[in-house]
Amino acid sequence: MSVAEIEETRILVVEDNTRHAGLMRDELEGELPTATVALATTVAQAREALAAERFDLCILDFQLPDGDGLELLREIRAAEREEAVVLVTTSTSPEVAVEAMKIGAEDYIVKEEGYVSILPFVVREVLERVRMRTAHAALERRLARAEHLASLNTLMAGIAHNLNNPLTTVRTFLELLPERYESDAEFRTEYYSLVLKELKRIRALIQSMMQAVAVPLGGGDEPWSMPELLREIDLYVHGSTSEKKIAYVAHANDDLPLVLAGREAVKQALIILLDNAVAFSPEGGTVEVSVEATREPGESRIKLEVSDEGPGVSAENRAKIFEPFFSTRSGGLGIGLFVAQCVARAHDGSLDLRPRDPHGTVFVLTLPGA
Repeated sequence: MSVAEIEETRILVVEDNTRHAGLMRDELEGELPTATVALATTVAQAREALAAERFDLCILDFQLPDGDGLELLREIRAAEREEAVVLVTTSTSPEVAVEAMKIGAEDYIVKEEGYVSILPFVVREVLERVRMRTAHAALERRLARAEHLASLNTLMAGIAHNLNNPLTTVRTFLELLPERYESDAEFRTEYYSLVLKELKRIRALIQSMMQAVAVPLGGGDEPWSMPELLREIDLYVHGSTSEKKIAYVAHANDDLPLVLAGREAVKQALIILLDNAVAFSPEGGTVEVSVEATREPGESRIKLEVSDEGPGVSAENRAKIFEPFFSTRSGGLGIGLFVAQCVARAHDGSLDLRPRDPHGTVFVLTLPGA
């Protein structure tokens, strides 16, 4: 059973030939019992109808007295409306059909003998296709939510584990304090120092967690320049690289496309990646940042790579490196790379890693370009 047979369907037919429009309405309402068809004979009438209500599908004739169907299609897509669109063209204008599909039409029909009779079958197929796509998108959102909840559960379990150990030390100290303070000098000094250390550890953990849950999105940011951000970060990197005599090299052409992601969020992620690269690089090694523009269908992307000459990440650990509280760094909390990946995903980007030849790691941060 098709979607047209189980759901009410609102269809707008934009056709200046009133006889053809009437035939189309009769065929659609006859073949799709739950369909209700509204008619418009001009672009202006179509705009009025679209402003007044939402339709499930629009059938647009190409040639209209005051415009054309492509013009209406562009307006529908620019307004991010959800109506599916079928364009009706003449047999002498195949390029119009191609252009319509590029703009976002679901299908097209050539206006030739018998076209009205096949219209309901095309509409039924389009509606079913849209329904399946919508259901798939809803399923993906549910899966994403499930993954998000699973990440939160992992995060909360990590918080509990990492807080429990130092709190146990503090509690033990406080329980023993009344009976041991006067008689046990070692208890007063060494245990006291240990408690202070554990309290600092708790504070560092809380600060890292605040950073993890407060990923700045930078909503409303104007597009910005990646080379300018790298020049700003040069000052930050200088101190940490100088201590280990590490060479820091950054490559970025000034003609790169501007970046759409939140600037402060990307800065935070980049600092995390650089901190990680410096920490794992040997003394006298090199940390390198390179930026290039890439093209994907319909958009530009900015690819930023941070390379180090450290020991690299084992195949076993690559699958876990972005998990919260997983760290191969001595004294690390395992929050930084988790936060950096959250930044990338929150801005329609990605963060991955690959081995560096002959040794080391390359983190690849990809972001949408303007």
